[in-house]
Order: sequence, then C-alpha cells, then structure tokens
Amino acid sequence: MTHPMPETSRAYPGLRLVGVAVDWVLCLLISSAFFPAGDTSALTAVERVLLAGDPMATLVIWMVQHLVLVATLGTTVGHRLVGLRVTREDGAPFVGVLRALARTVLLALVIPAVVWGPDGRGLHDRAAGTLIVRTRGAVNA
Repeated sequence: MTHPMPETSRAYPGLRLVGVAVDWVLCLLISSAFFPAGDTSALTAVERVLLAGDPMATLVIWMVQHLVLVATLGTTVGHRLVGLRVTREDGAPFVGVLRALARTVLLALVIPAVVWGPDGRGLHDRAAGTLIVRTRGAVNA
C-alpha cells in the first residue's frame, strides 16, 4: 500500500538540485584527485581540482556514494546539507540496497529524474518505491 506524500514534506526541485550539485562537486574532487584524465598541466588550479577527473570515474563515484548512503542512511551529503531524506513509500525505516540501486541507476539515466508526477515525485522514485521529503523547514500548506 502506498502512502501519499504529505504536502508539508514535499521536497521542492530547487532543493533537490542543490543537493545533487553538492554531491556532484564532491565526486568531482575525488575523481580529479584519484582518476585524472590526461595532462592537467595547462589547467588552472580550480580546473585541476574540479574538472581534471575522468568523467566516467566521476559518474561511477557518484553512483557508488549515492547507492551506499541512500541504502544505509537515507540521505547523501548533499541531501543532508539541504535538509532532504529518501524514504520508502511503505514507511519502512531503511530504503535498502535494492530500492537504492534502482533509484541510483534511474537517476544516472537522468530522464526519469526530470519527469515528475502531480505529487512532485520523479519516475525514478515511483519505480523504486521511494520518495524524498524535507527533514526541516516544512511549512504547512
């Protein structure tokens, strides 16, 4: 049985995008440090720190961190900073590996993440049986 997402906990797209951006920057840092792509001597210091990593390595790092953190804690670093949490539709306390894996793969494909239903949930959350809610600052509708 699915439970509708309460209006007071709706996670707005802007918050989601900021959370994803934070996570992506952290993954860029790791990728640039451990998986540099080619000669970085012509890059500025900022470019070397943020943009020198191999793009596929960055994506894999993002997917692994997202899978592990959502499956175990229900939140990534970016989600946590902006006050978001991934929960299961059925109210179970942990998202779990299979739901987190489905959600992560669909997020990496991008399209399911940018197609939302009338309740504000993306196709990736619908398919995985999850929803993303605010953990603070909820305003009554």
